[in-house]
Amino acid sequence: MPEVLVFSGPALPLLDMANEMKPDDWNLHIRTKDSPESEVAEAAEKADFILVFGHGVSDDVLRLAKKTKLVQLCSAGFDGINLGLAGEMGIPVANNGGANAIPVAEFAVTLALATIRHLIVSVTDTRSGDWMRPEVDGRDSHELFGATVGIIGAGRIGSTVAGMLRGFETTTLYTDKVRSEKAEGFGATRVELDELLERSDIVTLHTPLDNSTRGMIGERELRLMKRTAVLINTCRGPVVNELELQAALEDEEIWGAGLDVFEQEPVDPDNPLLKLENVVVAPHIAGKSYESYPRRVRFAFENMVKVWQGGKPGSIVNPE
Repeated sequence: MPEVLVFSGPALPLLDMANEMKPDDWNLHIRTKDSPESEVAEAAEKADFILVFGHGVSDDVLRLAKKTKLVQLCSAGFDGINLGLAGEMGIPVANNGGANAIPVAEFAVTLALATIRHLIVSVTDTRSGDWMRPEVDGRDSHELFGATVGIIGAGRIGSTVAGMLRGFETTTLYTDKVRSEKAEGFGATRVELDELLERSDIVTLHTPLDNSTRGMIGERELRLMKRTAVLINTCRGPVVNELELQAALEDEEIWGAGLDVFEQEPVDPDNPLLKLENVVVAPHIAGKSYESYPRRVRFAFENMVKVWQGGKPGSIVNPE
């Protein structure tokens, strides 16, 4: 009978679905950030699997998980776990297999449209009785249709964005360590990062957070972008240097930004980015959709069952 340590943040829909969708003879041991260390340690020591909902896995827990055959994340990102340590212990780590690619891609497009059409300012003005300030009367609103869009990271999410952009007839560029046949099948062209930044009207980030991507968008990269360009971030906040982004927006080095993620989360209410009218913000909700939750949980259990039956898991993110 498999024992599953479930780390859960504020993800009650996922917990409810896990209890409904788990195999009948599997035991779930649910722990949160507020659980006593002794209870976490006890569950970790006997866990055949660790299932993670919106929560990190500490090094201390990994070291106790000597029986664990797989750490299964329900997120696309994997920055909440030490992949090197997991690898040393022979524990594979898998992400959600693209289960949230659709909502994240949709939200990236949503942020782009909301930014270039001044949606948030327009909503606030209309409700307060301020009808059509000059910024929104068309002289400084823009179309996504026919624009050049640069996708940084063309994995499951980035390539899905490329597919969605076909209806807008964009010129779509992408940069990635490896070639994406899926993105290219949707008409995207692979280029180097600097060329993408220089050419794009909209730059959208879809890369994991690791040592190679932390702070990858800073002052130098922002200066390469057009003064009319918009930056969209739905991946991880630390991929962008926020102080340098703030300066670029205030100095009109770039035109605007749509941010679903921040260096610190929950975001500090005094963060200057929240005060800028050329920035559209959201509380890290891009991947949260009603339809994506059962996909995440279903994939997680299918992957764990595969391992329990002697097979190899899919969607592994740590080197073998």
